[in-house]
Amino acid sequence: MDLGSAISIAVIASMITIIVFTEYVVSSGKVTRVRKYALYFILFMMATMFIGVGWYLSVPPGFLSAIIAINIVMIPMIAFLVLLFFFYSMESPLKGNFDRLIFPTFFLINEFFMTYFVFIILGMKFPSSFMEEIPQMVNSFVFVVPMEIEMVFSIVLFKMKGTTRYLLIALAMMDFLSPALFGQYDFLLTVTNALIMVGGMIILLEEVSSSKSKIIVDKRRIIDISVVIYLLNSFGFFIEYSTGHNTEADWFVYSISVLVGMFLYFFFVFSGRNSRTLESWVSRRWWLFFILLSTFVTELLMSIPLDILSGIFPIRGSGISSMAYLVTNAGGSGGVIHFSGNVILSIVPFIAIVANAPMFLLLMGLEMGALVVFRMKKIKWLEKRVNLSFALVAYFTYTLYGPNYILGWSKLPLWANVGALGPVRTGLIIPLIMSYVIYAVLALFFGRRSYCGTLCPSAVMYGGTLGQEMISLNYKSRTSKKNIGSRYSSFIQKIIGGSWIFMLASAIASFAISIKVINLPFDPAILYSYLIWNLLWYVFFISIPFVGMSPCRRYGWCTTGTFVGFFSKLGFFKIKAVDPNVCFRCPTKDCVTACEVGLGDLPAQFIKNGYFKSQKCVGSGSCIEACPYDNIHFYDIRNVLKERLASKSPNTE
Repeated sequence: MDLGSAISIAVIASMITIIVFTEYVVSSGKVTRVRKYALYFILFMMATMFIGVGWYLSVPPGFLSAIIAINIVMIPMIAFLVLLFFFYSMESPLKGNFDRLIFPTFFLINEFFMTYFVFIILGMKFPSSFMEEIPQMVNSFVFVVPMEIEMVFSIVLFKMKGTTRYLLIALAMMDFLSPALFGQYDFLLTVTNALIMVGGMIILLEEVSSSKSKIIVDKRRIIDISVVIYLLNSFGFFIEYSTGHNTEADWFVYSISVLVGMFLYFFFVFSGRNSRTLESWVSRRWWLFFILLSTFVTELLMSIPLDILSGIFPIRGSGISSMAYLVTNAGGSGGVIHFSGNVILSIVPFIAIVANAPMFLLLMGLEMGALVVFRMKKIKWLEKRVNLSFALVAYFTYTLYGPNYILGWSKLPLWANVGALGPVRTGLIIPLIMSYVIYAVLALFFGRRSYCGTLCPSAVMYGGTLGQEMISLNYKSRTSKKNIGSRYSSFIQKIIGGSWIFMLASAIASFAISIKVINLPFDPAILYSYLIWNLLWYVFFISIPFVGMSPCRRYGWCTTGTFVGFFSKLGFFKIKAVDPNVCFRCPTKDCVTACEVGLGDLPAQFIKNGYFKSQKCVGSGSCIEACPYDNIHFYDIRNVLKERLASKSPNTE
């Protein structure tokens, strides 16, 4: 081992020791003002020494250089010492927890300039641009390993537990298992980062779902910090893999996200544990909106590198302008739409394309599917557990795997809607029509739940723990309260009519292109499907805090949903009351508040007719689970067959 390596190891070990010691002193709860100011001074002194000595070693040696280096070290150090004496002498010390800002800032500065110093000691050459210099230092073992050790010790010393502990571990793992650190394993580690991120999202979303009315300040803080770090990291990955230049500068945004993430991590650690409770998202719906929006954007950005690395998007474009390429070439036959490279106009279809690509569907499916599994563990009703199991299988086969990986899938009668599997072409009209026929028959037999509660991705997105908790927003949102009940309002009926006109016009235009009657630079059927299902659907999902639960089922813009709803109303499916008088005497009407689609007239129909029937009912079964008297149940083709078979069986009496 040469002298430079020995000095580097000693410097790194000293840095880790001092920072871990700082964590130990603060975590012990016995830190006095003198000790705290002493720690401030030691950390500040180390930073100035790294800067001063590093500068001296990086310039030609000489007397003047030595004088300048000494001044770089001494002048800031003396000034800081005077400042500390001033604050210490104040009769009224400053109020507030400044440690959560000061210590993370010192840690960050010291880590960065320690790396700078070690690089100089080891004789490493720096790039000419800081856009390359920062990634080179931040994405190095010299920076990352000490940081990881300090993070791990903070979890132990500050005795983090439960959700907080798991989220901090996930954040620490992401920085160490980074493709920026192990470039030769970029695909494997990008996948690993994505899965860790999804795991963290699952943990925090489950915590959000269990904190509907009240949430502990500490948990709210770590959830917010985790979401911000995931968002920054995914944006960094997106920038790196969308540029295609494969230079150090491509990791600049990611490196900044690591630095910000490190600061936020230690900001939380030094904030002190706060068990006070706050009102949660039922009263503060903007917070839930922030969580849903950040989740969507994070998964969207993180899926793009995976699509590129796996060859689904066979390009590494030119930064953000790669949107125009993806819009033109990644949308199936001939692309979706072409905007002559206009980035702004390309954003909307770009988002729709990425949201339809396999990796986004996989990440979102893993995330929401886990919440469904958590809910299944709590459910004792076997039929609902079976239904949710079918929904999970349907999502990963019918939505994700089949359309993307099974050759000839578009020729099967499994189209979710017009344009979902491609343009409307002569050879595909029969499978498309047969899809609607199958959905109609299933709806006649089993109600709208055969599609909306099983085959549609909404069954997974709404069926988890968070989705079920958000049902209460049906009676909180002003927009939602205007659409409570089993009938569509006149305004919603206009939306339904407009949606069907849009769909039919898109299908006809798409077919007209195939027989060369018209010529357009995009396929209307694919554009319809992308805009409705891969953009508008997520806009409404994110807006649930303000529009209520199940917006695609309640506001009529889902043509497939209104189609199966029509046949559900004509068919056998209904929710029957065992004894209508029980519903009449029920003081709570829990079935109403539990209904996913806000069918406020459930008890009235039970009392009047003995059953409930509506084209809006998706058969989620939440009302059946909520009934305290076990007085209502599903009635469909199975019950009809049992009754008819029973009536034909010989009398055994």
